[in-house]
Amino acid sequence: MSPATVGYSGRKRRYILITIIAVPAIAAALIFAHQQHPYANSIVLNFDSYGNSSIDKTFVRIDTGAPHPKGIWVIKTDPSAPSKSNVLARLANGESGSDYHMLIKSGGIYSNFQAEVKFKVVSGKQSVAGLVIRFQDTDRYFVLQADAKNHKFSLCRAQPGIILCTQDTTAYIAAGQWHSIVAQVAGAGGEPGVVGYLDGVRLIQRYDTNYMNGGQIGLWTKGDSTVYFDDLSVTY
Repeated sequence: MSPATVGYSGRKRRYILITIIAVPAIAAALIFAHQQHPYANSIVLNFDSYGNSSIDKTFVRIDTGAPHPKGIWVIKTDPSAPSKSNVLARLANGESGSDYHMLIKSGGIYSNFQAEVKFKVVSGKQSVAGLVIRFQDTDRYFVLQADAKNHKFSLCRAQPGIILCTQDTTAYIAAGQWHSIVAQVAGAGGEPGVVGYLDGVRLIQRYDTNYMNGGQIGLWTKGDSTVYFDDLSVTY
């Protein structure tokens, strides 16, 4: 075996060892952060008392990309809603492309917290839904992304000019069915990390110091995705 091969093998083993150590360390850090900063407050939005005018009072809408039709966000009735009977729906209305569409909850800067949302992908070539965390501005945030087309669950970080998915895993996400995303986030005052759950199963664990002083939460879709959301909550 050549020295170059030995060096590569040694580096590979070190990378694997670092990953093995880091994953439980992130989970432990989140538990420690919760113990040091126990959640004392909670906000739950189930949209059942909402009218369409309430969206603009509760959220800030953000769309990226070229100036073409962006679809709409509306309150509508869905008999299958987890909490009957209204949902917050993002309707593509014939939009194409791969732009990003967000509703960011007004107010609230969260550092150590848990956020959750239920979602149903209804249609679209993109068929992607997401939960935004640590939102700073249009170019700086994280999103836990559920991709029903490619059956992936990912943690992605937005930075100027790009969205970088730093970790993803294969996960079956059925269109037309309700699913849940949970984010447990540790920031200032603890080891910064994000743990992501899909349908109650922990699939993402990531140490990341970007935007660790906290940010807002919100909802996220991509391109022509039509998605229903319900029961958005944050405990902090």
